[in-house]
Amino acid sequence: MSASAVVIVGAGFAGAATAYHLAGTAKGRFKVIVVEREDLPGKHSSGRNAGLILQVVPEAALYRLIADGAAFARSLPGRADWPVPTRFDRNGVLLIGEKEGVVDLERRAGWARNAGIPTEWWTREQVEERVPAIAGSPFDRALFCPDEGVVDISSFLDGYLRAARASGADIRLRCELVGMETAGRRVKAVVVREPGGTESAIPAAVVVNAAGAWASQVGAMAGALPLPLKPTRRHLFSTAPADFVDSRWPFVWDVSRGWYMRPESGGLLLGPCDQDEYQPSIPDTDPGVEDLLAEKLAGCAPRLLDMPIISRWAGLRTLLPDGHFVIGRDPRVRNFIWVAGLGGHGVTASWAVGRLAAGIIMQEDSGAGHPYPAVDPARFAKRGVTA
Repeated sequence: MSASAVVIVGAGFAGAATAYHLAGTAKGRFKVIVVEREDLPGKHSSGRNAGLILQVVPEAALYRLIADGAAFARSLPGRADWPVPTRFDRNGVLLIGEKEGVVDLERRAGWARNAGIPTEWWTREQVEERVPAIAGSPFDRALFCPDEGVVDISSFLDGYLRAARASGADIRLRCELVGMETAGRRVKAVVVREPGGTESAIPAAVVVNAAGAWASQVGAMAGALPLPLKPTRRHLFSTAPADFVDSRWPFVWDVSRGWYMRPESGGLLLGPCDQDEYQPSIPDTDPGVEDLLAEKLAGCAPRLLDMPIISRWAGLRTLLPDGHFVIGRDPRVRNFIWVAGLGGHGVTASWAVGRLAAGIIMQEDSGAGHPYPAVDPARFAKRGVTA
C-alpha cells in the first residue's frame, strides 16, 4: 500500500468506528483522514436516533455483527481505555406482538438462542407489573431481552473520534467532498472544499464511503456499482415529565402496531415507526406523523395521550432491500470501500462494523473472499440489482 491516505467520508458512527479501528492498527503504514462536511459530527442520523442497543433483530444474518457491537457498548461504563465517560442504561428491551407479530418474535427468539443471547418470555402480568403504562395493550406474546438498553450517543460517537485522533487520525470538520480523481478502476485522490472555500486534492490509497444517506452520491463520484440504498425518514417525540414514569422501565417496542417508547428525562421518548423515502438532508418534521402516533397510542396505551409533546425531530435511516448492511470492496472500483446501509442498527453494530471494515482495508487487495458475505457489496452485482 502506498504512503497516501485512507480517506473516510463521514464522521457518523460508521466512519468514526472505522477510523477508531483503523488508526489503531495502521500506524506507520498510512494516514487515516476523516472528512466531514458539517461542523459537528453526528449532525444527521448518528445524532438523531433513540440510542437503542438491540441485538434481537429480525435479520438473522446480522446477529454476529450486532451482538459483538452490543457487547462493546455494554462495556463502555467500565472501560479504562475509553476516552469519554459513556453511560449505558441496561434496562432491557421488551418486544410485544400479536398475530403475525408473534411469528416475528418467535423467530427472533430462536435466532437469539442460537447466538447465545438471553431472552425471556413474559406473561401479561409480568409486563403490566413492570410497565403499567401499557396495561391493557393488545398483544399476545412479550419477549424480554435483559442485556439490551440505551447508550448515550453523543459521548459514544465522541469516544470513537477522540480515540482515533489519539492514534493519529486526522478528523477534518467543515471539509466537504466535492469530487474524486479516478484512473482505471481506482480512485487516485478525493477533492475536498476546505473551510473558506479552498479546494484541494488528497491522494488516496483507499476511500471509505461512510456517508450515510449520501452514500449513493459518494459512490457515483467514484464510478462505483450503483446500490439500491434508500434513505427513509423516521420521527421521534419527547414528552414532558410525568410522575408515573419510572426511569427503570425497559425500552418497549410493539412490533405488530409499529411504535416504541422509553424513559427520557422524567418523561418518555416516543416513536411511531414511520418510514417514508426522503432525500438526503436534515429532514423536516411532518405534522401528520404526530397524528399517526396519537392514533397508535389510542389503541395501545391511551394513558400516554395526555402527556404533552415538548419536542419533535426526524432523522434518516438508510435501507437496503434485503435488510442487510453493505460493508466491503466495491466490485468496480478496487480501492473503494462501502460502509453504509446500516438501517437503524448503526449505533448497536458500530464497533463490529468498524472492525470489519478496517480488517478488509488491511487485507489490501489480496483476493481473499469476503469474511461476512451477507454484507458484501458484490451480492448486488451478482443479482443484477441496481439503484
